[in-house]
Amino acid sequence: MAPPQILVSGPSNSGKTTLLEQLVPRLRTCGLRVATVKHAHHGVELEPPGKDSWRHAQAGASAVAMVSPNRTVWILHTPQELSMQEAVGRMAGWADLVLIEGFKRAPGTRILIAPGTGSRLAVHDQGCHIGVPAWELTERELAQITEFCLAFARQALVGTP
Repeated sequence: MAPPQILVSGPSNSGKTTLLEQLVPRLRTCGLRVATVKHAHHGVELEPPGKDSWRHAQAGASAVAMVSPNRTVWILHTPQELSMQEAVGRMAGWADLVLIEGFKRAPGTRILIAPGTGSRLAVHDQGCHIGVPAWELTERELAQITEFCLAFARQALVGTP
């Protein structure tokens, strides 16, 4: 079963990545295994051209794994872009919550960063609306967003509020 997920979306330079950088350690401190998915409209290269894994892929490998003592990286060559659910599904067993940056048209629980619209922060059952760039959030506001994410993950994991 795929872990619960929260979409994080907003216009370019609104602070989506900054918000994820702030939320992940807070949620980990609360005991959650947090994974992230980033929708990249451009190609993805994890090692520079000429390095070993790049050479494996260039030779035609359909999947390449780089394994080290503390990290494993998979590069899968797919005939088309994986859906958000396919990507999240591959994290089953490794994460309690997935924060997804991008996929702005996908349905689901969402944290929307929309500077200049609405109040600074509105938290409701289906998500959060942030009316300022993420780097302007106060510690109190970040705590509210963290609590929302925790409650959402716990409800999804145990099936009760």
